[in-house]
Amino acid sequence: MIYSPLRGSRRQRGIDKMNISAGRPVDASPIERGVHGVGYRPDIDGLRSVAVLSVVIFHAFPTVLPSGFIGVDIFFVISGFLISTILLENLDRGRFSLLDFYGRRARRIFPALAIVLAAAAAFGWLALLPEEYKELGKHIAGGAGFVSNLVLWKESGYFDSTAEMKPLLHLWSLGIEEQFYIVWPAILWATFRFRLPKLPVILLFAALSFIANFFTVHADPVATFYSPLTRIWELLIGAALAQALIEGRNDRPSFFGATANWLSASKLTAVAGAILIGVALVRLSPASTFPGWRALLPTVGAALLILSAPANWFNAKLLAFRPMVWVGLISFPLYLWHWPLLAFARVIQGDTPNVAIRSAAVVVSVALAAATFLLVEKNIRRKWKSRAVTMALIWIVGVVGIAGYSIYLISGVPTRAGVVKDAKILEQLEGTTWKYTTNDICKASYPPGYRNFCYQNREGSPTMILLGDSYANALVAGLVTNPATKNEVILSYGSCDPSDSTDNPEIRPQCETQNKIIADAASIRYAIIETKWPRFDTAGRLVDLFTGIAAYDTPWSPRYRDGLDRRISFLESKGIKVFVFGPKPEIDYEPKYCFARPFKEPAKDCQLAEAGVQEQQRELSAVLKDVLAKHPNVTLFDPNQLFCRDGLCSLKSPDGLPMLRDKVHYSQYGSDLAIGRFVKQAQDEGFFN
Repeated sequence: MIYSPLRGSRRQRGIDKMNISAGRPVDASPIERGVHGVGYRPDIDGLRSVAVLSVVIFHAFPTVLPSGFIGVDIFFVISGFLISTILLENLDRGRFSLLDFYGRRARRIFPALAIVLAAAAAFGWLALLPEEYKELGKHIAGGAGFVSNLVLWKESGYFDSTAEMKPLLHLWSLGIEEQFYIVWPAILWATFRFRLPKLPVILLFAALSFIANFFTVHADPVATFYSPLTRIWELLIGAALAQALIEGRNDRPSFFGATANWLSASKLTAVAGAILIGVALVRLSPASTFPGWRALLPTVGAALLILSAPANWFNAKLLAFRPMVWVGLISFPLYLWHWPLLAFARVIQGDTPNVAIRSAAVVVSVALAAATFLLVEKNIRRKWKSRAVTMALIWIVGVVGIAGYSIYLISGVPTRAGVVKDAKILEQLEGTTWKYTTNDICKASYPPGYRNFCYQNREGSPTMILLGDSYANALVAGLVTNPATKNEVILSYGSCDPSDSTDNPEIRPQCETQNKIIADAASIRYAIIETKWPRFDTAGRLVDLFTGIAAYDTPWSPRYRDGLDRRISFLESKGIKVFVFGPKPEIDYEPKYCFARPFKEPAKDCQLAEAGVQEQQRELSAVLKDVLAKHPNVTLFDPNQLFCRDGLCSLKSPDGLPMLRDKVHYSQYGSDLAIGRFVKQAQDEGFFN
């Protein structure tokens, strides 16, 4: 579940990536006339169109252009170039005003952003379920506060939802850009104030950021992707280019200025830039480790295209081609609109929408972007330039952000007319994180290094321990309410493969801590083992539950069998009665799509053929049979009896409620039913009476 962003679908790089707030020079307003010293450059708007179309195509039709996410990197360079040119020239002339700078940024970004955030909130009110609307509210607040990248960074991990289902995921890059512009003017001011060499200072910061990016992209790809510290080098490439061109306009240009002039005049500069971007578009994919060094391809390519003189053939004939320029002019609102439309379609459909729906979403986003640009952005830039307008925009974005955070605080407004009628169903669809994940009793009693789970239902030494992962934690809901088990002191701590066969350095300490708790707590009488049981093929290889693709070439089932045998032996050596919850039917979609929702009848049925379920579980069942043959006192509970009858397995209860709260975890109701059936079996064996 970790990190949709970087690893596509698994990285989903979905990530979907980009920000074009940079300052589109529209109609050559005075601010843009300083750029390159030559006035408005339509070829830069053409480059914007390359960037935004790459991203839109990637998001709408990922198999057509799987490398389209590099559009955001192109925009970072454009932004760094344009904004730094403005800052450097105004500082050089002694007329820089921080308030004026941020006022211009607000008038450039806030109109379209406020409209899109408000529209997302309004549509979400009508179309989203409470859990979905709650997450959207948080992202609205993050977008309004320009901290979306930090919010998404914090979300990434075990409990993260699919990136493609987050309508405001794309605002991560706007956060990085605006965080950069909070500090960048001050750094440039200090450079002028203390008469430091400007280009070396820029290159120093760029080098430090790139080095951090290069060395962390493998160790922590999520942090590298979302952290401004590992992405600002892309904006600083544009800043370095801006300073080099400014130095090139001096009567006695510096070495870098002279080099910039020479490259600008060369017709090969644009060709080289286009080749680098072309290589990135052809060679990269969501599976590529990114950003890392590979981000040099689109960023250096974009810098070379900007460096190339506007009169050069490539810039004048291709980038400055009128349709390209027009798309560039609407690039910011187009970027803001396209992803929410695609994401909302995915949420409602419950899967990737068909080509017709995705195509319609793109067409609508272009229309909305054009309307936003023509009716709102142009008027604010040309007519409504007063400080009062700026303050009004800031106030509007603030109000929208507060509204979003309020939606988050009140759990997605479950009293809305469109969802309140299904409240009994929806309260079961809590998602992976729920009230039994952690609590203060557990955190005060056990080591703080737990992975994801630390819950104990009451004070005292534990009498029952749940061993496994989130699957085991899902049983807490039923255990703490069942009359036969609710008086036990139940502990769910950490996340550890119950076979204790993992070499994962993050999970190993969890297993060791669990074993220490068991060794130290003589009070423990019962252990329940429940986990994301592995699936094996006939060769004993570990395979994906739904695709059947092998994760390793070598057999894994013998190692798993032996590890589970050792773990049970350890538990029994402490006099602990062991219960094993076997595998249950699972689906590869969210159960919420098995129920009607606003604008959509049930898209799925939450049913599986019992023969298919048994086939999936066959090899694992053989492993469990071998282990339990050595431990005749262990009780195996088969959850399939709860779901399957007459050859069909249903993940809906007989009274129509969801048995799972997401793809794989019991809902509160499902946990109650499972524990009820389990307790009856245990009582027949003489336990919990």
